[in-house]
Amino acid sequence: MGRTPKRAPIENKQYICCMKRVLPLLFAAVALLSCRPALERGRWNDETYSALSALLADAGEDNYAVFDCDNTTVIHDVTHTMMVYQIENLRFAVAPEHCFLDGLGDVDFPLDELGMTAREMGTVLTEEYAALKTEMNDSLFRDYRARFIAFIDAVGDNYSYGELCLWEPSLAAGFSPDELEALGLESLTYWLSQGKAWSEEWVSPDGRFSGVAKKGLVLTDEMKNLYASLSRAGITPYVCSASPEWLVELLCCDPAFGLGLPPERVFGLRFVDNSSGSWDYDASYPQPFKEGKVTCIDELIAPLYEGREPVLVAGDSEGDVAMLTAYDGMKVGLVIDWDREGEIDELASRCDGRYYSQKFPKE
Repeated sequence: MGRTPKRAPIENKQYICCMKRVLPLLFAAVALLSCRPALERGRWNDETYSALSALLADAGEDNYAVFDCDNTTVIHDVTHTMMVYQIENLRFAVAPEHCFLDGLGDVDFPLDELGMTAREMGTVLTEEYAALKTEMNDSLFRDYRARFIAFIDAVGDNYSYGELCLWEPSLAAGFSPDELEALGLESLTYWLSQGKAWSEEWVSPDGRFSGVAKKGLVLTDEMKNLYASLSRAGITPYVCSASPEWLVELLCCDPAFGLGLPPERVFGLRFVDNSSGSWDYDASYPQPFKEGKVTCIDELIAPLYEGREPVLVAGDSEGDVAMLTAYDGMKVGLVIDWDREGEIDELASRCDGRYYSQKFPKE
């Protein structure tokens, strides 16, 4: 067999020049075909998906977005589910007679739904809790559990929102910081492992006390992907929540849960411990509930961006209306719609090119 003749020098040059033109185009085509969309389609409705995709494409780098935590970033409420976990597992600290009432102020007026004062309810809960810690009794446990969930509802109905936000986390009083973190991780890990969120009615054996316990936590693939897509587009996500900051940080900053934010991007309620072991608000910090969320954004986040407003704000409840409506420069107001009434329902229904709503199933 004869040898294949060598390519002539002029042909080599033409070949190399051709490849220099073609290779970059080939690489670009491969990159375009292999790259995933900025935002996965998931279960986003058409209008919301289009608005978020446009934001990711057009907002430019060095911008930021602000999300609520409970029922926005995650389905259900990290504080409520931790209370439910404590109730069902009898996981309160050494002085429940103190922490059951801590943060409520006046505890001696009758609570409308219960026909008892907070002090009277706290006394019964303390007695039942102590008895159950000594020996489990099914009937007593069901009474204690139903009384407790009814008490939680009554506190929400009879005290201010600020007092409620102070009272709920005070149920974790008496734990050391390490114990508290361990309990929080235990609760989050357990509820997230259920793979769904659901509600369960607790009724006392005599039918006098009842309430709905919300169980399970879900971090949807859509929300995890949105956080990641914003970061890739140069839009930094922050969380501004009326749940305790230490608990929200456990959810949002632990890489195992899928968000992996640094703690400096999470803002929640901050407390100081006083000598009696009760919790008080940190007065040096703008507590982020209702209008306080706007103050938190304006004072602690916007200055990092030369005073610019967030391009995206996401929330689900009346507690988020203030930050959803405060910024003329906001491009997208995302309302996670749980069929709530009031101003948040008006925003969820607006769909005016600025506000967009989204429903998610709880599983």
